Formats: sequence, structure tokens, C-alpha cells
Amino acid sequence: MFTERLVRLVSAPGGLAYALLAAVIVMIWLGVGRPSTPPAAAVPTARPVQDASAITLRPDTAPDAPLIGPEQAISSVRRFVGDPSLPLEAGLQSDLVGAGAMDLYYLESLIPTRGEDFFKVDARTGEVVEATLRGHLAPTNPPIDLGPAESEQTAARFAADRFFGFSALQLVDRASRTSENNHIYSFKWSEIAADSGAELPVSVSIAVSAGSGEVVWYLAQRDLLQVDPRPSIDRARAIRAATGGLGASASRWDTGRPSAVRLQVLYDEDNEQQLVWSITFRSRQEGTRPTLRVLVDAHSGQLIAGPS
Repeated sequence: MFTERLVRLVSAPGGLAYALLAAVIVMIWLGVGRPSTPPAAAVPTARPVQDASAITLRPDTAPDAPLIGPEQAISSVRRFVGDPSLPLEAGLQSDLVGAGAMDLYYLESLIPTRGEDFFKVDARTGEVVEATLRGHLAPTNPPIDLGPAESEQTAARFAADRFFGFSALQLVDRASRTSENNHIYSFKWSEIAADSGAELPVSVSIAVSAGSGEVVWYLAQRDLLQVDPRPSIDRARAIRAATGGLGASASRWDTGRPSAVRLQVLYDEDNEQQLVWSITFRSRQEGTRPTLRVLVDAHSGQLIAGPS
């Protein structure tokens, strides 16, 4: 659901340059990534933020609280990007987010190109829950060329300033994509269940353009947990179920050593939460699809999503 909306979002103005960002967003939500190098000491500074203390808004407003006005939504976005005079246009609509409908302000920048940057704001709390910053995508001249560790630290600082409760989250995914003249690094932090280690539906995901040193995408999730995060089947049984689901194609994949095994709360096609084992295998063959992901119901042990 998120992937489809975000791909439409980044591709709307057209241009091959934005296809890379779309691919990164898909990758984030599929949870398929590769480890980055250990953090480095040197950290370039991302675009400065004005009045950082006013950015992070505590999302504890009651579900039936009155809606904020468009002016407040615009103010939230301006604080988020650190530009108190950014021209924006706002519209209100109800959207399906997480487990239910949510009133959101959709905002787009008006300069230098209308709709180049796009935002969603919770219409009750004023929190920016999504930002697509296409204006930050292109490399500078000369390119800043952040490395993976520097990009991770840039993303972490950005999230810490804007996502209330970030210090309680854990990094669960790193991924990267390369184009002809740029690298995009993406990261996801999630709340983790203390008793099972499951990734809960409270998270923040960020993508950074190495060439510009800027954040180009931000997504915050704050959903109430609606399923038991304690699996009924263990990791080993889930891997066996995933391997069995590959059928005749099992020989193509390194099933003896999964590259990633994650316990996650995800949403099914009916927008219902489910606890799943997400298992990724590497390809044994050169020049073919590098990885394969299989989802297994963590309570029943049934295959709920074949190779993807």
C-alpha cells in the first residue's frame, strides 16, 4: 500500500532521475538490504534546521481531537524543512494509513517547481508523517559523495530532530541503490518488542542522497499494536517452511544460510496486522536476481507470501 502511493508520488513530475528514489522506497518497505560499513567519525552536516526545538511534535493528541487548520500544517512543514518562508499549498483529505483512516493534510511546494517537494501532515497532531524531497536528490557540483556510514549518521540526526521517541527505536534495515552518478542510502528504525524482538509498527524510514548530502525521503509510522508479537513457531521452523515453499526453484537459492531473518508486524491485503517471519535468501547464480524474500505466518507456520 505504502509502496504504490510513494512510487506514484516520486514519479509524478517525470524524469529518470526520480526512478532511483522510487526504487529505494520499494526496497525500504520490502526490507531487503545489505549491511553498511561501521560508522565513521567524520559526519558532514545536513541542511541546517531553524528552531529545531519546535520540529518534534509529541503525537499524543486524542483520535477525536479537532483538526488543525491548513496554516498550522504549513507551519509544521516549514519547521520540518527549516525554511520559514517556503511557499506551500495544502489540501485536506482522509487516507488509509496503517490500520485505519487518518485525516491528513497533503502539501506541495510551489517553487522552484510546483510539487517538487511533497508532504503529509497528521491533521490532528500537526506531525509531518511523510516527506518526499525531490529537490535534494541531484548531486551538488562537485558532489558531496557521502559514504554509507556518513549517510547513516546524517539520517539518524535528521530523524532524532523530527520523530518523537526516536531514541527508543533500533536500526533494523540498511539498503542502497546506485545510479550512474549518485548513490541513495536508506535506513529504517523501528520499535522492538522486548519479549520477542519483533519489529513493531512504530518506525521511521529515511533515504539520503550521497551526492547532495541531503535527506530525500522520510516516512513516520505510529500504529497501535493489534496482534500478539510473540511467535508461535520459532525461527528454524519458519526457515524450513520458507525453504519448502520454494519448490523446484530451491536449488537456485542459498537456503542453508538466509541473508536475513526478521520477525515483523506487517499489513496484509485486507489492511490487517499480521506477525510474520520475513526470510531472505541469496542467489547461488551469477547474473540473476540477487535475493528472494519469503513471508511465513509466525503463528500458524503457513506460507503467506511466496517468493517476492
